[in-house]
Amino acid sequence: MDLSDVFAAIKMGAVVITVNQRLARHLLEGIKQAYIKEATVTWASPSVISFDAWLHQQWQRRFDCVASVGAPICANKTLLTKDQSLALWKRVIRKLSGAELLNIPATAKAANKARQFSLQWGIGGSNDFNTSADIAQFNQWHKAYKAELSKGDWMDDVQLLAAVSELMAQPEEIILAGFDVFTPSQKDCWALLETKGCVISEYSPYTKADSPQVFSAIDGKQEIAVMAQWARERLDENPYTVIGIVVPELESVRQILKTAFKEAFYPSATYAVDMPFEKPYNVSLGLPLTDYAPIQQALRLLQFFNQPLALNELSLLLRSSFISAGQSECGQRARLELLLRKRSVLTCSIKKLRNHLQPEDGEQFLCPILHLALCEVIEQLAKRPNRVTPSEWVGVFRGLLTAIDVQGDRELSSTEYQVFKAWDEGLRTFAALDTVQGAIDYPTALSALRCLMGDTVFQPETTPAPIQIMGLMEAAGHGFDALWVCGLHDQCWPPAPQPSPFLPIVEQRKQGLIQSSAEHQHKYAKQVTQNWQGSAQTVIFSYATSNGETPQLKSPLLDEFAEVSAETLLKQQPINLLEQRLGSEHLSLIEDISGPVVETEGVTCGGVGVLKDQSACPFKAFAHFRLAASAVDEPEPGIDTLLRGTLVHRSLEAVWKKIETHQALCELPDDKTQSLVNAAVSEVIEHESYRTPILKNAFGRLEIQRISELLLDWLAIDKQREPFSVVDTERKQVLAIGQLQLNTAIDRVDTLEDASTAIIDYKTGETKIGSWFGERPEEPQLPLYSVFGSEGVHSISFAQLKKGATKYVGLSDRNEHFTALKNVSDNKVKADESEWAAQMEYWKTVMTNLSDEFVAGDARVNPTKKACDYCDLTSLCRINEQDDLQVLVDE
Repeated sequence: MDLSDVFAAIKMGAVVITVNQRLARHLLEGIKQAYIKEATVTWASPSVISFDAWLHQQWQRRFDCVASVGAPICANKTLLTKDQSLALWKRVIRKLSGAELLNIPATAKAANKARQFSLQWGIGGSNDFNTSADIAQFNQWHKAYKAELSKGDWMDDVQLLAAVSELMAQPEEIILAGFDVFTPSQKDCWALLETKGCVISEYSPYTKADSPQVFSAIDGKQEIAVMAQWARERLDENPYTVIGIVVPELESVRQILKTAFKEAFYPSATYAVDMPFEKPYNVSLGLPLTDYAPIQQALRLLQFFNQPLALNELSLLLRSSFISAGQSECGQRARLELLLRKRSVLTCSIKKLRNHLQPEDGEQFLCPILHLALCEVIEQLAKRPNRVTPSEWVGVFRGLLTAIDVQGDRELSSTEYQVFKAWDEGLRTFAALDTVQGAIDYPTALSALRCLMGDTVFQPETTPAPIQIMGLMEAAGHGFDALWVCGLHDQCWPPAPQPSPFLPIVEQRKQGLIQSSAEHQHKYAKQVTQNWQGSAQTVIFSYATSNGETPQLKSPLLDEFAEVSAETLLKQQPINLLEQRLGSEHLSLIEDISGPVVETEGVTCGGVGVLKDQSACPFKAFAHFRLAASAVDEPEPGIDTLLRGTLVHRSLEAVWKKIETHQALCELPDDKTQSLVNAAVSEVIEHESYRTPILKNAFGRLEIQRISELLLDWLAIDKQREPFSVVDTERKQVLAIGQLQLNTAIDRVDTLEDASTAIIDYKTGETKIGSWFGERPEEPQLPLYSVFGSEGVHSISFAQLKKGATKYVGLSDRNEHFTALKNVSDNKVKADESEWAAQMEYWKTVMTNLSDEFVAGDARVNPTKKACDYCDLTSLCRINEQDDLQVLVDE
């Protein structure tokens, strides 16, 4: 029986029952085209339905049949959905063996499958039924499961066929389509209908076609690339051709397939947005709902509402468009994440995130819309129940996600809209678990919802495409103009046996369960291969001769077919676009070493870091201060080095604001000094703890002790100095260096006995005077401050605040007033001139040159010896690839 016969039978009232929903849609489309070809304007909806849907249809009509056949015992039972059945299995298994199993959801699926095999294939009742621990355990679970069904007056899907056999509406003719194998229970059903006078026949699209050809590829990628190019060329020859692509392990090679078909059909498309939404090919295999971004975000939000998220998860949540004002506040959200990283936030709860959004003095809300949404969610969470039924949790979840506006503020794409519809349907399915599930808490409800969404496979609806890419079993009952079946190596086809561990293997093989033995698998695979042969006029079988380092052979079921080369199959061999471009004879190297000139005179472009980066590497300064490019902070447990340094700086500032002079320091008793230091450090830590919560616990107490001890050591060194007065701390200045203006902050300015000025820069690590000299100084701050920052500077120094190595490291030409420093005339440290004035003039020249280079747009990748050691821009400047690129160009 072919499609024309099916069409004629449909007109006479026949019912077509297909093996799956996909084939039902395919036949409905074929019937629709047949009506259009006849110029029929209107027609009755054809009775084409999948087997599972047909069974449920019969169940819904059961009471219509009661008058004629009497009310069966099962008619008043409640039919559980598949999700309800799985939930019941999980409940039973958790109760009986929960402590022994790591993956209860997977075990529940396997147990449900075993029950299905047992009833559909008549397996059971053997004396060997308890020969293994797995079978004995399953029997215990199964007994408890059936007891729960009986107690609740329920029945599950597995019982449905037997339940409706006596209640079936009796059409005059049934046409079966796509069934490669019938289970014994299905055979009994058809036989029963035939005894009642129903005519049953089978639709077969399989015809006598040309002998298939076999293509062998070097590996899986080449196999798929050739297949994609073949499909492209066939479609180019005839845009109306229907092409089938069958992939045995479709899920594992899905991404490789998408890439290969993109390169074959859209070789110039760089991004997904460059490709049309409606493509000439369609991958039939759906994905779990949890693989779609909207569902991931919804579940992530619900988790966040109950427990803190790690920063990487929170980052995904904040940068998603599926959240309140996700698009309009996207820039602010990025800044919020940078703020959280700067504050070393490792995990964050919803209340702490709200607190981080609170503006500091004089500032505005960073993300005002998000802040309002979080406040509403927190208000709802305060009223949420502790333990309720799944349907009540659905109400809670809906309210929370509405408050956070999970659909965001941009227009949804067709796929996103369909995904949210599937989410709503999933919530309704979850609510229906009330039947088998009692009151549960929030984490349990969320876990069950996540599991349910993960078990739900979703495929967005698209217009029919001429190229259908489908899994191994999905091609059953389909007819094509051309068919390619790939992946038919000896390890895959025939498939390896996979008997159920919960049923006796002897019984499985005796009843003919396909996956129970190599013999049954071989017989089944041979039948499917023959069906493929007749599915199209042109049929190609293919396999890869290797999988990584593992060699592969052709499936023995393909031995009778002739081999064919890629050159024979294709007019043009597939070419990887990147390889094609890199292999171009016109490839040349363009070295761009300059950015735009800073045209505005007196422009402010950051702080001393501009000249420090310009000195280390011109590209580094250009990227950091012209492009505003930098790596994001990676928070670490505890207190990072940067924050430690900041706390020390602020503590010293607070201490010297109170002491002010060397004389006051010397006159202050030790106990008073200690009290003053402890109070100053404690105040600094307390103030910082509002932005860095980790300082509120033991870390803060330890840091107070550490910094206090360090400052007392340092004050002991300051006591040994010649008299001085601290005239300024953290002095903010805008320094003009050539055309550039820099915002600077001098840590400390002292006035010595002779009224000269000493500039001090606090450092919590090792320091050296040598970092000030040369045309590209490593640490230009102090030379810059001495030349451009203050009048009368005759001493500059690092204050090395390192435990066990606290000291001054610097230069002076007034050593009698600052003996801790070396004299500039000392031959061991002198630079280009021995006199202080000459040294200052030289530093002025160096700083001005660096400023002029930056203003001119100098962006050379020209690092000093150690500039790359801790640089965050190596992926941007690509310095590690420069040699390889030059070799490629030379070739």
